[in-house]
Amino acid sequence: MNLAEMRARVREDLKDTDAANYRWTDAEVDGAIQRVVAEFSHYLPQEQQNDLATTSDSKDIDISTLTSRVKIFSVEFPLAKDPASFQVFQVFLDILTMEDFGDGSNARIRWGKLHVLDAASSTIPPRHDEVIVLGATGYLAASASIGATDKTTTGGKTTVANYLSWGQERLARYEKQLTLISRSPRIKTSTLVFG
Repeated sequence: MNLAEMRARVREDLKDTDAANYRWTDAEVDGAIQRVVAEFSHYLPQEQQNDLATTSDSKDIDISTLTSRVKIFSVEFPLAKDPASFQVFQVFLDILTMEDFGDGSNARIRWGKLHVLDAASSTIPPRHDEVIVLGATGYLAASASIGATDKTTTGGKTTVANYLSWGQERLARYEKQLTLISRSPRIKTSTLVFG
């Protein structure tokens, strides 16, 4: 689902489909979606793998080229070992520090990055599209309750409370889904995680 499709799906859930009279602007809907995509990425980042050069007699590796980085899963070094040798490591800003000294050869970095949801594409696994909808609608409903305070609404006195209650219920379900996603085992082959 690309951004336009996701926006339409969020509007459908919010019952905000009258283009002549939208309650939320496209910018507001897109902002909520992007917020949820960023949060989702911390629970289930887009998995990546890069081989980066080590420096002789240094434990540090420059990882500044790993853009939109959320986390490092593992560092394999040296690469020629069988079974694979994984390093204990720490990360500070754009420097990854291994337990062992480098020798100029490559280390294999397995890492996670932010997902992308834009006009043409998405890296969100399709089975999780509804999690994005759930979070975005929760944030938008909660924001509507704040925006409706001290304003006359067509729904009467309970409109603000209803938006707030519905938004909070959806956000609670969204947070539960994120927790379940983060606890589910990865299907990928890289199962060893150190650091």
